[in-house]
Amino acid sequence: MTGIAVASFVAFGTLLVLFGANAAEISRALSLDYADLGLLGSMLSLGLGLGILGAGPLADRLPRRALFVSSCGVVLGATLLLGPETSYRELLVLMVAIGFGAGFYETVLNALIIEAFGEDAGRRLLFIHSGAPLAACIVPILVDGARVGLGTEWYTTFRIAGLIHVPLVLAAFFVPMDARRVEPGNEGHLDRSQDSDPVRPAERGSDRLALISICIATFAYVGVESAVTIFIADHVLIDLGFGSARAAATISAFWGGLLAGRLGAGLSPRSPAAGTVALLSLAGAALVLASGLGWIRVPELAIGGAGLVLGGVFPILIGLAGTARPSSAGMAVGLAGGMGSLGGFIVPWCTGRLARGLGLPVAIAALSGWLLLLVAAALAARSRRGVVS
Repeated sequence: MTGIAVASFVAFGTLLVLFGANAAEISRALSLDYADLGLLGSMLSLGLGLGILGAGPLADRLPRRALFVSSCGVVLGATLLLGPETSYRELLVLMVAIGFGAGFYETVLNALIIEAFGEDAGRRLLFIHSGAPLAACIVPILVDGARVGLGTEWYTTFRIAGLIHVPLVLAAFFVPMDARRVEPGNEGHLDRSQDSDPVRPAERGSDRLALISICIATFAYVGVESAVTIFIADHVLIDLGFGSARAAATISAFWGGLLAGRLGAGLSPRSPAAGTVALLSLAGAALVLASGLGWIRVPELAIGGAGLVLGGVFPILIGLAGTARPSSAGMAVGLAGGMGSLGGFIVPWCTGRLARGLGLPVAIAALSGWLLLLVAAALAARSRRGVVS
């Protein structure tokens, strides 16, 4: 189960970063400004949110294998439809479809891991979610190399990312993917199917206010992550005057930092929780602000450092969401992830409009404000749950 989960998050991370890695080419091909580009990136997050919210309740009720295979099929179909004749309107729709499928299978996997590992799920999720930044720190460099060396078109890279999901579909038939079925109010009674993994009964009651705080935190985090991925390449190219290789390297530095931060949090001797999230997010806000205002002139250093301190934030929040509502882990993960994707829709759109009016450096610096919202929400969750690290 862990193997296919890591591989799936590698595919998921590839999809997350492909748009940012191809942003300049897509802008030129379709004659887009920053607001149009921000909306296009937001549509991917909208699809992610719809997929996550849809998968949450279904993952608590329907066979997970069928859900996983179907959602991978949606991603495959949408990416293969992209081509040289794809219009801006068509691309908006297809980005929603790609996001929907990816968000759906991500949530199915998150629910499975939370059920299987209970209170230890947060640490396990840190390692599994590391597959996403692992792919995301490598893919921009590969895309730039393929574009410069082979003349690969932007839509071809999306098609390749879709085909990666074919072996995931095949692997799904050889691993257990239905851990349990738990009805609300019966947390201690587990229905184990023949292909189920051993799971633990929930050890805590539900905490609605903690879940709300976690959802606000995921909203802010995913919004910033998406906006940085979409806009940082243009900032490096246009505002800082570096070449495409440096722009690709900056995206890779951000996701490489996320990977290192995620692994570091997972290897911590103490289980990280809401207090850790608040401290890391505060440091991330300072680095993003410094990058946008030009206080740190090496973009790989500033953005890579931001990725490093923010790396563990999202998996920790997802783990906390599952333990905040243990009777419906899928629903809780879906709500937290769905709010994150809503942030991924709103924050890049706002950033694009701000960039059009005041310039991209100001818009990037303003992302620090969203991270301060994350800090406040994490502290609120900490006060409710009493989980400090």
